[in-house]
Amino acid sequence: MSPRKRISLLICIMAMTCFVAESIAIGLLYRTSLREESARLEETAKSRARLIEAIARFDAIHSRDYPGGATAATLSQIVDAHDRFQGFGETGEFTLSRREGDQIVFLLSHRHDDRQTPQPIPFDSGLAEPMRLALLGKSGTIIGVDYRGETVFAAHEPVKELDLGIVAKIDLKEIRAPFVKAAFVGGVVAVIAVVLGAASFVRVTNPLLKRLSDTVESLQGALKKVKTLSGLLPICASCKKIRDDQGHWREMEVYISERSEADFSHGICQECLKKIHPDRDRFGANH
Repeated sequence: MSPRKRISLLICIMAMTCFVAESIAIGLLYRTSLREESARLEETAKSRARLIEAIARFDAIHSRDYPGGATAATLSQIVDAHDRFQGFGETGEFTLSRREGDQIVFLLSHRHDDRQTPQPIPFDSGLAEPMRLALLGKSGTIIGVDYRGETVFAAHEPVKELDLGIVAKIDLKEIRAPFVKAAFVGGVVAVIAVVLGAASFVRVTNPLLKRLSDTVESLQGALKKVKTLSGLLPICASCKKIRDDQGHWREMEVYISERSEADFSHGICQECLKKIHPDRDRFGANH
């Protein structure tokens, strides 16, 4: 892999690391937010349910002569208090219902509905999933579909004194909205940071790559000029000729000159000079 491709790969890894780190951070914050919202909604639904039960117990003793009975007196107070409450957040609201046969009948006006008396819905319709759980006597939190078909994060709680169900809920998209925005802004910032970092990295490394490329080309050029001999050379023990690959015996000087960059110049060593000219004690070896 070339140096430039390696740098490109490093930049891609850096970008992926930034995006993965951002995704993990936002994911952890989102899960923490869901846990906090779950605790808040559950506490709110339970406190409302216990308050309604307390009112119902009081009315059972002191409001028996109310038109419609004690239960009607309790519901009248709850409706009056609810009409003064606008909900929480942009989509948060409370719903109170009872089961009549195979229908869920809502007792409070809906924040997202202009009708004062909401229309009932079939118990097994798949809508109002949190309320259906509350009317089944179950308590807890759930991500499910409300009476509008919207996905909500809801706490459901039964009101046992009146055999009702109460739900505190908020649209899931409202909870997700700040995290989606944060992810978008963080992504844009990460892209800008990666681009600037990559540009700076390339600017710093380009001279080094150029120098490295020149050095590699110089070394490759030098290697092309170098010829080396290797392996076993069959050489005559008497005349010192070398046998080539074709089986011909070549003079040592010729064989080596053809296979390397070495050149030969001839001279006579002191031992050979004494043998050839024993009467001369000194003679230049290179003549």
